[in-house]
Amino acid sequence: MVPLLATLAALPLYAVWWAFLATGGGDLAAQETWAHFAAHYGGSPYMLSWFGGSHVANYSVLSPYLMAAFGVRTVTVVSGLAATWLTAALIVRTAIRRPLGPALLAALMLWCNVHAGRSTFALGVAFALAACLFLTGTRRVGLVAAYAALATLASPVAGLFLALVGAAFLAVRDWGRALSLSVPPAAVAAATTLLFPFSGQQPMPFPRLLPPLLLGLAVTALVPRTWRVARWAGAVYAAVCVLVYLIPSPIGTNVERFAWLFAPPVLLAALMSAPGRARRRRVVLITAIVCSTAWIVPKSVLDIRLTAPVPAWAADTHGVVRALQGLGADRTRVEAIPTGSMREAALLSSHVNLARGWNQQIDMKRHRLFYDGTFSASTYRAWLDRWAVGFVVLPSAEPWHYAEAEAALVRDHRPDWLRPVWHDAHWQVYRVQDAVPLVSSPGTVTRTTPAEMDIRMPRPGTVTVRIAYSPWLHSDGGCLARDGEFTRLTVSAPGEYHVGSQYSPSPLAGSC
Repeated sequence: MVPLLATLAALPLYAVWWAFLATGGGDLAAQETWAHFAAHYGGSPYMLSWFGGSHVANYSVLSPYLMAAFGVRTVTVVSGLAATWLTAALIVRTAIRRPLGPALLAALMLWCNVHAGRSTFALGVAFALAACLFLTGTRRVGLVAAYAALATLASPVAGLFLALVGAAFLAVRDWGRALSLSVPPAAVAAATTLLFPFSGQQPMPFPRLLPPLLLGLAVTALVPRTWRVARWAGAVYAAVCVLVYLIPSPIGTNVERFAWLFAPPVLLAALMSAPGRARRRRVVLITAIVCSTAWIVPKSVLDIRLTAPVPAWAADTHGVVRALQGLGADRTRVEAIPTGSMREAALLSSHVNLARGWNQQIDMKRHRLFYDGTFSASTYRAWLDRWAVGFVVLPSAEPWHYAEAEAALVRDHRPDWLRPVWHDAHWQVYRVQDAVPLVSSPGTVTRTTPAEMDIRMPRPGTVTVRIAYSPWLHSDGGCLARDGEFTRLTVSAPGEYHVGSQYSPSPLAGSC
């Protein structure tokens, strides 16, 4: 009954999100972009629309294709409601007193994740919770391992959190449960890293470390001593938070999500289980629950304020798209200065190839000048040349905090090598004078799409194509190889050559 009540209580929240809040801002911009790419270029593992090239599988192996087939909002809502039911079922199986309260709080936390637009993570969490549910009662190791693998294929972050729970089972020497939760995520992560090479870094500033670290320690210190796995999970999680802060990695602030979703309901469940005479413990638990809620709710409100209203600049993109097409921007690369809602990454990516997008790990790896304090007019011009950017687009919105210096340079101190070529009430387009072409001489680009590039070669030879190299790239009639961070195309005859990607049995064997 408790799972049903928690799910029914959450239904109105998901209806509100579907009808009013799922407007394409924030993380939802990434979901919609990947779903659009999977729907139109499902046979291509490498998207050229963002960052000069990025693998679909580095974001998620499953979710882009599920969202393309069923819709972003459908997959998101089904994942959130399924996770709500599964979490409530897990709480019931712990046999705590009054499980409805923790189940309802968990339902709210899961909805907060959904309204932030983290559809891919919501899908992974649903699979991860299914794996955990099968750990209770009769052991079904095969099903646990299958759901653990699906969780990681859906969301690597969800797989990481499952491995964390597996480490807690390892600490209590429950080897079967530990291995069934830990081995599949590790195997999936190793396979995807091998087949789809990826390197990136997510920032983790010190102030962002403290809330999840303290919540992990609070769970370890405050839950009943008999909850050995929960106590160890809190300790392992706290240690992981410290490691993520000390060691740069793609995880970064994503580590917060585990505490965000599960620390408040676990602490509330501990409060429900605390004996009435343990007044001091109850006061500390109530304080911890209030503090965790005070951390999460303002972030959720900010997400709604940032993403729910569709601003005028995002609602009217026909003019800027037509202008870019008329200027030949589809034969070069475009820098759309990021906004706080990241809508530009989704709105323009199906029309032109963007120098950036919405994946902070790749952005920080390839475009570090926006993060490390070295941004200036000269380093910006060098970056534009390196990534063959021919046009810079500035929307009228407030820029993302990591793009404030860039927006100020373009808007207020425009260098003489940025020439205004078009504007309307919401968008400004600048041409980069003497821009470096996408393909070195004698090659020329005749057409690009989010998955393909056509190159004209007037004679045999070798050219540099400024696409970040991937072993999945191929060329009909040409030979592709790594050229530093970019790609080298060698042809033996003049003609038109097509560069794209496709799923093939052995991409690591090379494309020549």
